[in-house]
Amino acid sequence: MPRVEVREYPDRVLTDRHGFHQWLIGLEGVVELEAGGEGAHVEPGQWVAIPSGSEHHYLAPGRNRTLVLDLPVAWCEAAGLADIAPRRLPPAALGGGEMLLEARPDQLAARLHALLAQGRTRHASPRLRLLHLLPAVEADLAYPWRIRDWAARCHMTEAAFARRFRHLTGVAPHAWLTARRLQRACELMRDPRLTLTEIAQACGFHDSAHFAHAFRAHHACSPRQWRQRQPSSV
Repeated sequence: MPRVEVREYPDRVLTDRHGFHQWLIGLEGVVELEAGGEGAHVEPGQWVAIPSGSEHHYLAPGRNRTLVLDLPVAWCEAAGLADIAPRRLPPAALGGGEMLLEARPDQLAARLHALLAQGRTRHASPRLRLLHLLPAVEADLAYPWRIRDWAARCHMTEAAFARRFRHLTGVAPHAWLTARRLQRACELMRDPRLTLTEIAQACGFHDSAHFAHAFRAHHACSPRQWRQRQPSSV
């Protein structure tokens, strides 16, 4: 379930990464934030989104109050709130954040949409949108991602997205996704309690046969053979 609360950040650099989207809305003072290689000043009225899985650093040099929303990835997808650009909200609309703090779970999405509609959007560059997308994908490799959906989220055609993706990562989108899924599968295979079918599903492969085919193409052996050669992590 979403969590909404007011927090005060300390006057020292902290680093964090979490498996949910986090939105910060400045109420008082300033929080210096860096996420995805981009800096932001979370000052009164400033709305900043930190994608799930993105490592970020923050520092608050003085007294501050920040409205923080911890939002599950699936909840954001269902509510149409998965890819929100930074924006500035009018003070009169935001107040002290009571409209969000007091919202019931079934009211929160509607109130967020209403508040967002009053803000001034600063559109992120295609490269920045791509940098936001990748951690979100890595955080949920079990999801049946489609490349055309990635392109749509970055506001690009599929061909333009593929070119920019290759320029940024050095590989095609599908190859990158397969490599990340196989990397995660190797981590999970060190746990003998998990079956290969469970690992395949957790990493986004259709079934164990699909997983075995992709694994053999990259490692020149079957998942079972690879697993037998590894020390157990349990």
